[in-house]
Amino acid sequence: MKKNFTIFELKNKINKESLKKFDDLKNDKFLKGKWIFRKRSYAKAKIVKSKIIWQRGTSFFQSKKNNKYIGGVNRNFYPMNIKIRQCVEEIIFNIFEKSLISSNKIFIGAHAIRIICNKKNHGYPVPEGFHHDGFDYVSIISVNKLGIKGGKSYLKNAKSKKIVFEKAMKKNEVLFFNDKKLMHYASPIKLVNGRVGYRDVIVLTFHE
Repeated sequence: MKKNFTIFELKNKINKESLKKFDDLKNDKFLKGKWIFRKRSYAKAKIVKSKIIWQRGTSFFQSKKNNKYIGGVNRNFYPMNIKIRQCVEEIIFNIFEKSLISSNKIFIGAHAIRIICNKKNHGYPVPEGFHHDGFDYVSIISVNKLGIKGGKSYLKNAKSKKIVFEKAMKKNEVLFFNDKKLMHYASPIKLVNGRVGYRDVIVLTFHE
């Protein structure tokens, strides 16, 4: 990656079974305030010699330096549904084919996230603002969206503070970037149709 990031489309569109499972995501119990704008699940795996091995447990930790909103807290999320995990596996193999990560040994965190909004409340994909996740690489996959505007993804050079990427990602697009050199953010979502709108993404983290 010459620019520390790349964006591409999945070879196969995310299937309807996986899309439907986002409807079953549970509320993120670690949010602050009364408005619950995020639903999520989590799974972790390791890759050994091109084989994905799913691990037990759903604990996730970020330092206060990386996450000013809820850093320093050991969070245990709801486990990821097997249909979404299968979708994640396909995405990881797409990333392999692009030679973006090593297939020898690497650790992966997988988040399925739905951000919601309604007539009274916006949804906040990144309440902590521009940040690093604290890994080697991060990938954001656009899964689905309904009745919203906003949710534009941004990447910013950590040293120069220059915005190097800005786009409202389309369904089935994959953004992959160097988490150590770039900071990321997504703008709030606002309802434009219906009673409730949402933005669904899968976020993958990678470290050796």
